[in-house]
Amino acid sequence: MPTITQPIANIFKAAHIPANELSIAASTSGFIITHSTTGKQYFTKTDRNVPQMRGEVASLLAMSKTSTGLVPEVLGFEVSPDGKEATMVTQWFDLSSARGGHTQRGLGSKLAQMHMPPPEGTEGYEGKYGFPVPTHCGATEQDNTWEESWEVFWRDRRLGNLVNRIGDKEINALWEDMKRRAVPLLLHSFSPAPQPVILHGDLWSGNAGYDETTSSPVIFDPASYYGHNEADLGITRMFGGFSYEFYDEYHQVHPRSSPYYNERQKLYELYHHLNHTYMFGGSYKHGAMGIMKSLIGWAEKEE
Repeated sequence: MPTITQPIANIFKAAHIPANELSIAASTSGFIITHSTTGKQYFTKTDRNVPQMRGEVASLLAMSKTSTGLVPEVLGFEVSPDGKEATMVTQWFDLSSARGGHTQRGLGSKLAQMHMPPPEGTEGYEGKYGFPVPTHCGATEQDNTWEESWEVFWRDRRLGNLVNRIGDKEINALWEDMKRRAVPLLLHSFSPAPQPVILHGDLWSGNAGYDETTSSPVIFDPASYYGHNEADLGITRMFGGFSYEFYDEYHQVHPRSSPYYNERQKLYELYHHLNHTYMFGGSYKHGAMGIMKSLIGWAEKEE
């Protein structure tokens, strides 16, 4: 029988909610807490990977500043006194995975709003590419070191970082060609110029759902950073689950960059193939190499 732990009680106490008014039940990825007086429900989880939890909370807080209602609100976050465990409490949604045209349009519209440039002075935003703390895409800690250049950030902090970690001779050789040809061609200059906006960072269909009550879209389990808005679309094409209506609604707000939109999307998708190669190996390596070979061949024809 799950119980209200001290860190959970501390978080609710800071929100002026007494622990004796709470009940807790297990869910698939954490616990659901119900406030007996209001009936309001919350989601909580505890994990020993403190940096990953810290990055997730920082991601949710950064995305929530866009006021789109697209992410769960964070009630609180606490690290244990010995620093070995972290607990977070957020808003809870009863989610559906429905993928109808109406809900897909809603997700595309809300994501487009979230990708608007943040106002100057926004906490944690430096007008550069990166993020104040490391975040994790799956189990992989991302290098979010701030960069002035989007080309440098994506080349070195995303693709190059993973290529080095994987340490595969075939991928290394292809990457040298990619750096000489495809990467500069796709990232050095395009229109509209990339502005650093807050990204989800791991937006596959398993990290998106719809509130059963309102049908409003919700995204979760983020790996955020400030980057080019279209980078968030890369993984949406890797596993599917996003319809024409999603992209159509999104690009009504953010027109497709040019030239080379489709090829640039492949470059953004490549990051997730490399990440899955790093985490799981197997067939993901062939997918990554296939994209790299395709982009190298394309770049040769463009030169």
